[in-house]
Amino acid sequence: MKMSQPVAYFILGAMVVVGLVFMIGAGPSDSQVGRYQISTCLKRDWVYVYVIDTATGVVKFVDEKNENKPFEEIKSAR
Repeated sequence: MKMSQPVAYFILGAMVVVGLVFMIGAGPSDSQVGRYQISTCLKRDWVYVYVIDTATGVVKFVDEKNENKPFEEIKSAR
């Protein structure tokens, strides 16, 4: 049984499209993207930096003493 040329091209094209869909969508989904937001405020020639955890609503002030610490180790602003 011989397959006609347009049917063979259709099957080949469908396989290519399905392969691309699998390759593009193969990455892990990261639920932490966009969780932390940053806000800055300028008062009297000082820049104040606040980090907001959008999942819990916790706001923390970041200064030179704790700028390299993980978010969990920084004390809350209030």
